[in-house]
Amino acid sequence: LTTAEADEWTFLVHYSGTRPTVTLDGTELFPVRQGVAEYFAGGLLAAAPDGLAVRRVTLRLAAGDHTLAVTAHGGTDGQLFRLRAVSGADRAADLAEAVRHARVAEAVVLFAYEDATEGQDRTSLALPGHQEALIEAVTAVNPRTTVVLNTSSAVTMGWLERTAAVLQMYYPGQEGAAATTAVLFGDADPGGRLTQTFPAAEDRHPTAGDPRRYPGRDGIEEYSEGVHTGHRWYEKEGVAPLFPFGHGLSYTTFGYEDLTAGPATGDAGGVDVTFTVRNTGPRAGADVAQVYLGPSPDLTARGIDQPRSLLAGYRRLELAAGERRRVTVHLTSRTLSSWSGAAAGFVLGTGRRRLRVGRSAADPGLVAAVEVRSS
Repeated sequence: LTTAEADEWTFLVHYSGTRPTVTLDGTELFPVRQGVAEYFAGGLLAAAPDGLAVRRVTLRLAAGDHTLAVTAHGGTDGQLFRLRAVSGADRAADLAEAVRHARVAEAVVLFAYEDATEGQDRTSLALPGHQEALIEAVTAVNPRTTVVLNTSSAVTMGWLERTAAVLQMYYPGQEGAAATTAVLFGDADPGGRLTQTFPAAEDRHPTAGDPRRYPGRDGIEEYSEGVHTGHRWYEKEGVAPLFPFGHGLSYTTFGYEDLTAGPATGDAGGVDVTFTVRNTGPRAGADVAQVYLGPSPDLTARGIDQPRSLLAGYRRLELAAGERRRVTVHLTSRTLSSWSGAAAGFVLGTGRRRLRVGRSAADPGLVAAVEVRSS
C-alpha cells in the first residue's frame, strides 16, 4: 500500500468463519480484545449485508510504502474475506457528494450512530468518526435536516441549533425502520422519553473533571456522587443539561392542572398524587406525566443525605385531541424512604415534602406539598 501523503485511514475486514489475521507493517490491525466476545468486537455494524462478520479500525498512516498481509484460517470449509480501506480523500469525496444532494433536496433525513459495545468504555460523548462534520456540512446547505440518532445513550450535539429536528431512536431493533418511518411521517406520536440526562458538553456531567470517577485509578472508579446520580447531580450542582432526564416532545401539546396529594389508603406512609392531564393540541398523542419528590426535613435533621428531587412515579397516557383525564400516581412508603447506615435499613422520610408534576426533571410543572406520616 503506497500513500502519497500522511492521512487517516480506516481498514475493514469482512469474513466468514474464524477471523483472519491482518497485519500492517507487521502490527496486527484487529487484535483480540481481552474480555470482549468476537460478536461484539465490531461494534454496532457487527455484520455486513451478506452476513459476513465485520471488524474496523482507524489509524493515521505516514506517507510512503506500507505492507499489508492477510492470513486466513479457512480449514477444510474454506473462507471468504474482504479487506477494504477508506482514506481521507475518500471521505472528502463522500462528504462533497452528500452536500450536493442535500443542497437540492426539499428536506434531509440524516442517520447517525455510535457503536458502544460490551466490555469497552466510550472515550467521548461526541458521535464517533466524522459524523459531526457530515451533519455540519449538510445542515449548512439545508436547514430542513432531521438527524435520527441510533445511539445507546447520551451524545453531545454541538450541531443541534443548525438542525430542524432530532429524533432519538436508541437501538430500535429489527422493526426500527418501520418505527422510525412511522414517527417521521407522523403516523405515530413520538411517545418515548429520555432515560438519562444529555449533558451540554463533555465537561458538564457527573463523571467529568475527576479521574477518580472516570476513568478511575488502578482499576478502581469512585462513585463519589453518592445518592446524587443522574438528574439528581445536575440539580444539586446547578448544571444546565442539553436535555433533561424525562424530556421528550410530541406532535401535540399537553396541560396539567388541579394537583392534589394526600395519604394513600391502605399503605401506611404512602402518598397518592392526583392531577388532570389535558391534550391541548390538534391531534392524538402520548404523554408521560412524571412525579418528582423533594427531601424529608426529618431525615435531613438526622444527617441523611437526600436528592433535591427524585423521580417517584410516572404515568404514560394516550389522549385524543381535547381529551382530559384525571390521574392518580401512588407513591409507596419505600419510595418515600431513604437508606440509613445507622439504622442499617430504609427509613421513611416523614414531614412536609415538596411534590412536582411535570414532563421532565427540569419542568417546573405543578407544585404542591404533602405531609408524610408514618401511620
